[in-house]
Amino acid sequence: MYKYLLYIPVLIILAFVIWTSFIATGLKIAFSVIILMFFLTINKYLSTKSTVFRKIKAAFYASLFPIAIALLLDSCTVTTYNGIDFADVYFLASLFLIFLFGSVVYGVPVSLLSDFATSDVKRYRFPLAFLIHVGFAVFSYLFLGPLMFFALFVAVVFFLFDELLRKREITRSFKSLA
Repeated sequence: MYKYLLYIPVLIILAFVIWTSFIATGLKIAFSVIILMFFLTINKYLSTKSTVFRKIKAAFYASLFPIAIALLLDSCTVTTYNGIDFADVYFLASLFLIFLFGSVVYGVPVSLLSDFATSDVKRYRFPLAFLIHVGFAVFSYLFLGPLMFFALFVAVVFFLFDELLRKREITRSFKSLA
């Protein structure tokens, strides 16, 4: 087990070197996919299928939440109904897909790493996991620039949904024992 844990810092450093280098974006993406595929092969030693499914559900909800807020704000600002503005719908659908892609590709592995790092911590697990999620969202400034604030918002929402789903899962397991 510990042999596989040594790969995590190596993969993080390798990803940092790739994304801060001056090579073409296509090569950065190709190298990142290779890193992710390698991470997925050791992932079976770090998490279970139900945990990954919970994280993907949290990523979906976290991607949908900002879109729902934008739709509510858009509907509150409209005083007269003139029909559906398809440009807004297309923009929000594109934004949802971008948030979902980022949450699944970047957020789920970070969240799995956070769960693994805080698995032995009992008292301060929640704040430590929160700091790991926010820290990696701030780290995304290297390749997102000022758009990092959207990633930070989605990371916080992702963390809250994941914790909510975790509590619900624990509650259900206790009810099934009774």
